[in-house]
Amino acid sequence: MPTDLQVRTQYLALAEFCQRVISSLWDFIDGTAELQTEVLNDAQNALRSIKSGDPYGFGQRSVAALGSYEQVCTLEDVWRTPAQEEVLQLIAHLLNSAGQAPADAPATAKKLIKAFLKLQTKALWNFEQPKPSAPPDIGELCQALARA
Repeated sequence: MPTDLQVRTQYLALAEFCQRVISSLWDFIDGTAELQTEVLNDAQNALRSIKSGDPYGFGQRSVAALGSYEQVCTLEDVWRTPAQEEVLQLIAHLLNSAGQAPADAPATAKKLIKAFLKLQTKALWNFEQPKPSAPPDIGELCQALARA
């Protein structure tokens, strides 16, 4: 059984993954680096395997994020199905235009940054403020009160 710290660490891994995407997009917007297609491909592949619900693909992701229950729950809490679709479309648009640099590429990158910032913020919040769990003996207390 995972410890509380192990579970909470999953949120940090998700936040780091988001930061990697955000940093690569900012570098692209600033013109200090080319579009890092590997980072976007990792994000796209992870999101697609979650969307497909493939249990085999779920555990076989090459990226550290989106491989645990906590990470997927955080993603689904922040990005409902339409938002997940939009993020996938934005990533696909950037990847399809890699090397061509269409006029709307910076705007598309900024939309992705906004989406990943929202996910990163939620992941960090979940790390800092884990959901409280009931003490193990609370069930016994409830049963005792019910008998009284």
